[in-house]
Amino acid sequence: MHFSLFLGQMVSRAEHDTQAIDLGIEQAHYADAHGFSAVYAGEQHFNNYEPYADGFMMAAYLAGQLEHAYLGLSVVPLIIHHPLFIAERANLLDQLTKGRSILGMSAGRPHEGGAWHKAGIASDLRQSLFDAKLDVLERAWAHEPGDPPLEFDTGDEHGAMVGRLMPRSYRTGHPLYAIGTNTPSKVADAGRHGRFVHFGPFALEPLTAIADVYRNSLAEGGATPAQIDAAMQWAIYTKLVLVGETDEEAWRLMEDALAGPLQAPPWVQLRPGEEGMSVRELAAQDPGTFAPAMGMPESMSAFLQRIAIVGSPETVAREVARYGDAGLPHMHIRFAFGSEADPDIYRRSLELFATEVMPRVGSTRIDGPAADEIRPEFRPTELATR
Repeated sequence: MHFSLFLGQMVSRAEHDTQAIDLGIEQAHYADAHGFSAVYAGEQHFNNYEPYADGFMMAAYLAGQLEHAYLGLSVVPLIIHHPLFIAERANLLDQLTKGRSILGMSAGRPHEGGAWHKAGIASDLRQSLFDAKLDVLERAWAHEPGDPPLEFDTGDEHGAMVGRLMPRSYRTGHPLYAIGTNTPSKVADAGRHGRFVHFGPFALEPLTAIADVYRNSLAEGGATPAQIDAAMQWAIYTKLVLVGETDEEAWRLMEDALAGPLQAPPWVQLRPGEEGMSVRELAAQDPGTFAPAMGMPESMSAFLQRIAIVGSPETVAREVARYGDAGLPHMHIRFAFGSEADPDIYRRSLELFATEVMPRVGSTRIDGPAADEIRPEFRPTELATR
């Protein structure tokens, strides 16, 4: 299996920003040194989630420090950005990492509202705006020096790119990129076009179902078995993981970790009779209906069963292996949750995962770009190992 670290901590208040950012940098270095395939940063604005806010800046800061891991964005809400500027920033990150980068992009969540910070973007217009901006982004990556100006009109921006995109991507054609979506029709569309996808947090059964949609659509679009395998190794899905010495200790620590903003996300509903239950008790309840995506109403038990893996190294390894055995090779993990807990909880959990869980499930890194995946003008005489 492959594992990636997600720098997705929540903070309770602004005073915790520095602690959360520093812990994320520390964990990124640890993950890089202990076999993780990638380190992902997200993008959030004007809330207490991912307090570094700008995933591109966070990834660029880490680019010169990490030796092995890819640097990823999961996810950039493309609808609030100018697509040509995203193309430039993605190419620069691709250069800084020598092809070890991947850009995840989405149309945003239905309930984000003001977080889009653009007036007039109605929920039903998000997808058409995303599609228009993705078209400009892909055409910009395909634009060559000497081509006619690239004209565009997304309905949000319009104009022409005169000259060339700077810098060029390190990889031939364009950096790796993926569409972040949990919608089956969008997953199928991405597969038919040969695009990578990034999934959100799913329980095993619904994740297996949507992954089958993706595989089938890749084949429908003409992908070879090798290309399907390559796409699946980047089909990340998100989990919160907390490893303790024993199951009992892990669940006790989970109570501490979920104190604060993650204890009751606004879309999670405690049902009658569940008030006062421990996190472990809630996770054992009948979940009812799983929400199709983060931000949609669901029970606390459904939320926990969909997103959390908690226990001793043996317990966590068994649960992680179920996903690998189901043909889901790349787990995307948050090892830091709320900021009220002792950061040493998260440090120890990551350490136990790397040293005791990953060897049990057979962890491997994703290779860097092969020689024929690098633009000829950038190929070193001997490929670097990073």
